[in-house]
Amino acid sequence: MTRWKAFTIHLTISATIAVGVSALMLMLWYTPSFFAAAGGKKLLLLLLGVDVTLGPLITLIIFNITKSRKELVFDLSIIAVIQFAALFYGMSVMFQSRPVYVVFNKDTFSLVTANQISDEDLAQSRDADFKSLPMTGPVYVFAEMPTTKEEIEDVETFTFFGKGLHYFPQYFKPYAEPMLLAGQAAKPLTDLRKLNEARITEINQVIQSSGRTEADLGFLPLRGERMNLVVLLGKSDGKVLKILQMKPF
Repeated sequence: MTRWKAFTIHLTISATIAVGVSALMLMLWYTPSFFAAAGGKKLLLLLLGVDVTLGPLITLIIFNITKSRKELVFDLSIIAVIQFAALFYGMSVMFQSRPVYVVFNKDTFSLVTANQISDEDLAQSRDADFKSLPMTGPVYVFAEMPTTKEEIEDVETFTFFGKGLHYFPQYFKPYAEPMLLAGQAAKPLTDLRKLNEARITEINQVIQSSGRTEADLGFLPLRGERMNLVVLLGKSDGKVLKILQMKPF
């Protein structure tokens, strides 16, 4: 076997594994709607770049046909260990950065990732459903402002330092409860057209495919770590219909 043939075989195997891992992450952790907003593109490109190139390149550099079979097996085993270690590390970073909640509060949605919620805050959750993080994609929830003076002061203090109400699962409730409030807070699509003048045709197509009249459609901003998105929802019931990669402000 030549050096280049070994490189090609290794590259093919690495690419196959990378495609499988990517599909798994996109289906479970990073749904297409939230992929860019959560910084998934950068993380995935880094993961694939390391996994697909690291092992095959090392193989290309060190592969030597003059070595004994035992030496080649040892060298390739070391490469495989290094490559899988890099893959495992990359997957763990992707897992820790995965979107877990889409939190509605007042007139805004916020995309929250796993590494933005502490174990201490999870432990304080009053609802058993929010004592652990979702494993298969983000869940829509409602963050309700606390009522006691002490808790309000705590939240205001944390908000001042950049940790808003949407990072506290102890104040989460199922989104089904405030859906009507979200619908009432929704802005008209005429505002969305003004913010995205170059995409009016696309907005009209979204309206047509929604099965609702424009009068019963509105939007609210979705704040993400890397990108802000638009949440299209029904004004009469607050049901989330679609996430759009458009300007919400």
